Amino acid sequence: MDREVSADKAPLRVGVHSEESTPALQTHVSGRRWTLLALLTSLYAAGAFGFLGVSPLSPFLLDGFGLTRFQIGLLLPAVYVGGLVFSVPAGGLADRFGARVCLAGGLALGGLMLVVGATAPSFLVFVGCLVVTGIGWSIVNPALGKAILDLFSVRERGVAMGIKQTGQTVGGIAAALILPAVAERWGWRLAIGFGGAVVILFLGVGWRPLGGFSSRELRRAEAAVAVSATPRWWHRPALLVLFGSGLGFGMGQSAFLSYLPLFATQALGTSGVGAGGLLALAQAGGAVTRLGLGAASDKWLGSRRTPCLVLTSVLTTGSFLLFAWSPDLTPGLASLIAFCAGAGVLGWVGLYMVLSVEVGGADQVGLMTGVGVAFILAGILLGGPLFGFVLEKGDSYRVAWTLFALLSALIGTTLWAASPAIHRECREKGSP
Repeated sequence: MDREVSADKAPLRVGVHSEESTPALQTHVSGRRWTLLALLTSLYAAGAFGFLGVSPLSPFLLDGFGLTRFQIGLLLPAVYVGGLVFSVPAGGLADRFGARVCLAGGLALGGLMLVVGATAPSFLVFVGCLVVTGIGWSIVNPALGKAILDLFSVRERGVAMGIKQTGQTVGGIAAALILPAVAERWGWRLAIGFGGAVVILFLGVGWRPLGGFSSRELRRAEAAVAVSATPRWWHRPALLVLFGSGLGFGMGQSAFLSYLPLFATQALGTSGVGAGGLLALAQAGGAVTRLGLGAASDKWLGSRRTPCLVLTSVLTTGSFLLFAWSPDLTPGLASLIAFCAGAGVLGWVGLYMVLSVEVGGADQVGLMTGVGVAFILAGILLGGPLFGFVLEKGDSYRVAWTLFALLSALIGTTLWAASPAIHRECREKGSP
């Protein structure tokens, strides 16, 4: 028996039984849960391609709107500010209406607003369109979190969430490779509109296959996963540490995605397309880590997620310090550091979302996913502007990268020292 023990007075308990004790799961979804996951991952990738496309396009937007480097730090947070306000209500919508309706609604809203944003006459109007786009993106995550809980047992959730989260990195890789090339040839407006059109196109293709997804049908028997959680999550120190780490991780992610392309063009001397290539490598690193650490937590760590989260903070800290203190980086070394930085700064999301899903249980999965996402979004709103402020004031990437390396080190140390958010008891087949 593997145990992950919480020191809190009222620990959250998750009991995981053998597959023989989950007849509802075996009857309804054993043959198609992975097919449904592939569909959900593809839709998530399409959403990331459009919604996060402002990151690789930042050098073009800098010139297109005549922005300062500080204003560049506002672009990615603009996508998330609407989500910060709406993420918790979006979780309630997912609990009430299910994955299909919320996923489709969120993608449709976000894709449409990107198309509108491509025609924006001013930077202020463009930012407003990004804010509404972010509301659509905030609806997507709780819907997908609910689908993962409904479809997969605790011993498969790390891998499943990792696969789903690779949709975001795959979409990010595609955006980093395609959108700068589109912008260089036809302009940033067409690139933004193209991103929105891709989201809408994928939704149109995926809507009918999602019709077979029924949250009520797919929910496993009560004996399969027994979860008791208090709705007063703010009274649980371990959960506050978990969600606080989401805040800090989000800050690092926002700073990295917002400024890696600009850092590459201004400090490393690469072209806009070359900067997109570095960002694509970083997204690839994130995809590898999400899959690898998800599998590791399921198979070798007794479904414990925290040690893997600490590892991502170590990777982020080391990579940011190398960016800060390694002068005259060669293209090959810069590519390697970008890959490792992406593995750290993007690799934590799947494990964090699994924990948010599990502490919510079947009845509050949308709500707790929304709370978890809200902390990430708050960090994203803070991270990019803070990096930009430090960069403008000190006129030094070294100071900015070092500051965020220290933040990442603080997150990893706190997670390592804190009590786990979940008390977990895993019973193997044949165990008493």
